[in-house]
Amino acid sequence: MAKKQVRDDIVARADDAYGSSNYAEYVVEKKVEGKYKMQRRLMLLAYLGIAVAILAVVAVVNNLTKMGILAIPMFALSPMAALVVYRLTWPAVSIEYSFTVDASMLTVEKVLGGRKKIKLFEAKVKDLSLIAPYDDEYRSEADGFAADNRVEAVPAMDCYDLYFALHTDDAGKKTIVFFQATAQSLKALKYYNSSAIVMRETSR
Repeated sequence: MAKKQVRDDIVARADDAYGSSNYAEYVVEKKVEGKYKMQRRLMLLAYLGIAVAILAVVAVVNNLTKMGILAIPMFALSPMAALVVYRLTWPAVSIEYSFTVDASMLTVEKVLGGRKKIKLFEAKVKDLSLIAPYDDEYRSEADGFAADNRVEAVPAMDCYDLYFALHTDDAGKKTIVFFQATAQSLKALKYYNSSAIVMRETSR
């Protein structure tokens, strides 16, 4: 069954950095849907509520104390306070995923607000047991993998070019990583682990 197009998901890429054909790096945005969409809406409502609450408090205090012109700078604090709260909290609901293959390592990170990076997974590409498209032919391989850690570094699980990678570390911990593949990323992964990868044509 053909996958639903989410949108032009890859928002930044540097596949040919350092002039190396065995390097791939790109960022995808998390699709705004479901619980994530609701969280963003609630956050925006919270900012509006903070601004309104501050304005109400200032108005009441001004009425009781007759502050007069002193209320003007206090009113100005309302949007400023909301902006401060926004900068501190919005990154939690502004999510991207960074995918990098460099110097034989695969690194997957969550990027909050375009700045803060949280490493979700990192391993040598040669230690991946299978890298394959998440489709009817290989879906059972992924679904049957008893993963201790599941990393969905994709815009959505219905995006184009959806791939997965399987990894088991020395302690026996199993991780499955879902990512949106590009031709360059598959080429780089193949360079470091040709025996584990299933190559398919991608849209990018």
